[in-house]
Amino acid sequence: MPSKKIQSAKQMKTSNKPLPELPENVRRTVLPNGVVVLSEWMSGQRSVSVGVWLGMGSRHDPVGKAGLAHLYEHMVFKGTAKRASSRISRELEEVGGHLNAFTSREQTCFYAKVLDRDQDRAVDLVCDLVTGAKLLSKDLDLERGVVLEEIRACDDDPEEVVGDLFAQTLWKNQPLGEPIAGTIGSVTPLSVADLRLHRDRSLSDEFPMLVAAAGNIDHDALVRLAAQGLEAKVCGAPPVQKIPKTGSKSVSRLVVEKDVTQVNLILSRRSVGAHAPDRHALGLVNLVLGGGMASRLNQEIREKRGLAYSIYSFADFMLGAGALGVSLGTEPAQAEKAVDLVAKEIAKIRQKGLSKRDLRFAKDYAAGAAVLALESPGSRMQNLGKCQLLYGRPLGLDEILATIEAVTPDQVAQAIETHMPEISAANGWTLAAVVPEGFKGQLLA
Repeated sequence: MPSKKIQSAKQMKTSNKPLPELPENVRRTVLPNGVVVLSEWMSGQRSVSVGVWLGMGSRHDPVGKAGLAHLYEHMVFKGTAKRASSRISRELEEVGGHLNAFTSREQTCFYAKVLDRDQDRAVDLVCDLVTGAKLLSKDLDLERGVVLEEIRACDDDPEEVVGDLFAQTLWKNQPLGEPIAGTIGSVTPLSVADLRLHRDRSLSDEFPMLVAAAGNIDHDALVRLAAQGLEAKVCGAPPVQKIPKTGSKSVSRLVVEKDVTQVNLILSRRSVGAHAPDRHALGLVNLVLGGGMASRLNQEIREKRGLAYSIYSFADFMLGAGALGVSLGTEPAQAEKAVDLVAKEIAKIRQKGLSKRDLRFAKDYAAGAAVLALESPGSRMQNLGKCQLLYGRPLGLDEILATIEAVTPDQVAQAIETHMPEISAANGWTLAAVVPEGFKGQLLA
């Protein structure tokens, strides 16, 4: 049974104030070591998705060791003190389950999806991966080769390359600007000592850890197993994410010539972080600009003029940092024209704002996407984990929908004025591009 010291959501308090009310069917327990355990019961499900989340990702890699978090994610599957690599691979597959992991710029997650009857098996396994990896030299020699092949595969893909260049232009000389997987030069010298230090940091009070699960979940069993499996973790209560400083100025242009036939580019500028009040309004503007097939960029550049197969805009909100951008691929002879059309669409939004019809469209689009994105246990588990790490609490669907609906025309206008200036290097816009050899086009003034 769990320790009597384990706190339920109703018992735990922060700054002498009760915690916000939890979304429907969500339960929260805080273990004695500060690890938060969240679960969301979903009616009609026969499966469970469970993940152990570390509040550290590639932006927390030490200087000169880009790719360490990603390599660590790979290495834990090579064996733990309790399980050989072959057993890790088979343990869930033999009951029809699925095991995986991912590393992002801010988080690492080890997760599993199984039938509800196999919940305990999945929880025990993912906890073991997080705390018990052997991290042996012989395994590192093999797995490093796998990661280097992954990096080489990305280097052969222009869209992957331009994505890495985009980060480098926007976040010069800091971890946010490094590729998540690192580079051949940064990954090759990484050692077992580096990996073990990374594991020790993940289990220290420097970074938060949580368990999130959704589906036909037994919360009490989840808490019991998490308390046993993660007892090595030391955590603040409540855990606080340390936010690295955003660092030096952006680079205006980073253009790489390769043996390609298209120009792939991203125009971007720094924006607001995940806690900025105006992020909701900016997100709606982004949907109108380039969020889908009905967006202005897609209609003008693809549908009306046939200049691009893929064109879209994005708004990324992270802890203490954010990015707004436009991505497109087109033939070299049309690249300058396509960029000019992007600039004109942004200028139109600045001049005229969003109409009532535009804002209604964006709100309905965002609301529908939010509902559809949270239909499965896996997506609900990810929502619990990401929201807890970003905002310190889970956000329910009703709250998400209410927040979208509450955005006002004045807030939209302010977001456009503040965060969407006309495209030029002088206004903080950057260009990242992969172009054919000998390309001489002028893509950012």
